[in-house]
Amino acid sequence: MVAKKCIIIHGCPSDVEKAMNPETRTYDKHWIPWTKKQLLANGIETETPLMPSPWYPEYEKFKKEFEKYIVDANTILVGHSCGCAFLVRWLGETKEKIFKLKTGSKKL
Repeated sequence: MVAKKCIIIHGCPSDVEKAMNPETRTYDKHWIPWTKKQLLANGIETETPLMPSPWYPEYEKFKKEFEKYIVDANTILVGHSCGCAFLVRWLGETKEKIFKLKTGSKKL
């Protein structure tokens, strides 16, 4: 089976000012846009939702946004930083079958 779609969940910035300032925000500048472009070029539909209030993450708010997307056995889920924790919790709760889960964060 080959994955047909991917959803990438970004990490959480330390504060609202950093997240909303075009000079300091990172979610639209680092590896996520590049990865999305590469996946799309390879025929994998890719979504990169902006999670609500990521500087103060709340599971239920993330869940509401995330569940706007269809997740099934053809889905790759990618989480960065707090996006990893969200995906692991969501998968544990829902028991949804997916194609692959990739998680990562910067080195501490």
